[in-house]
Amino acid sequence: AVRSKLSYKEQRELDALPGRIEALEGEQKALAEQLASADLYVKEPQRVPALQARHEAIETELLGALERWEVLSSR
Repeated sequence: AVRSKLSYKEQRELDALPGRIEALEGEQKALAEQLASADLYVKEPQRVPALQARHEAIETELLGALERWEVLSSR
């Protein structure tokens, strides 16, 4: 199997993905901690739906980024 060369744009995207994945994981962890806190539900229950929605959106973004990283790094 001949590895096809990544374009400049793809190489830059590949180089940026680990940082992006790390940032998403960090944000997701922070959100999970907030959502696990009973304080949130007592003091700011109105924020819960937005935090849950963002947590789910990050999951989707992370999966996309990981798939993209796999595609680019296996070329």
